[in-house]
Amino acid sequence: MKKTPDWLKVSAPAALLPLEGGRALRLLTETEEMQVRREAMELAVNEMDLPLCANACLVARALVCEGERVYADGRAVLDGLSAEEIEALAERWAAFRREKGVGLGLGEKRLDALKASLAARPRQRLKWRVLKTFGALPTEQRVREMTEEDYLWCAVQLLLDEEEAEAALCPSCRAKLGETRCPVCGQETGPVVREENAGFDWARYARLKEGGLA
Repeated sequence: MKKTPDWLKVSAPAALLPLEGGRALRLLTETEEMQVRREAMELAVNEMDLPLCANACLVARALVCEGERVYADGRAVLDGLSAEEIEALAERWAAFRREKGVGLGLGEKRLDALKASLAARPRQRLKWRVLKTFGALPTEQRVREMTEEDYLWCAVQLLLDEEEAEAALCPSCRAKLGETRCPVCGQETGPVVREENAGFDWARYARLKEGGLA
């Protein structure tokens, strides 16, 4: 007896988002979502390509027409659709997934593993700080066009802004910057501990600070 593919188990009408031209986006199983991430890492040339490749691999599995996948894999999606089309389909899928309440329960072990993974990648944390400051998402076209040098340049500018703001303070207020206070009650919680960011290139920082981009 032929085994029913896992993806058919979540392809009931309630799990399909109808699109134009008889196509639809279907919800994925948890196993498939893990496979999407693995396939994206294999397809991406570098970290900057990863968001687009992840969306492409997602679309390859989620986009169906009359019960059949429209694209065989992420590479076929990249060859057949523009980056904007891939992003739009991925965003519609994500919104549909949230609407259906799928994947909202992240187990404690999985959450701890994810946090540990990101904490061990300081360069990703630096990128997140830049994106957070400018209110940008990694799937946006303007972000996908950024280079590693762009991220470093933005991060250095943020550091320089902090230094300038600190230099403008009086000695008394500047001393208070060395105090860590509770964001709720304002009481001191201890001295500020500045951790070294292993992913920060201080040599390039020095060059940028002096006005050179080389």
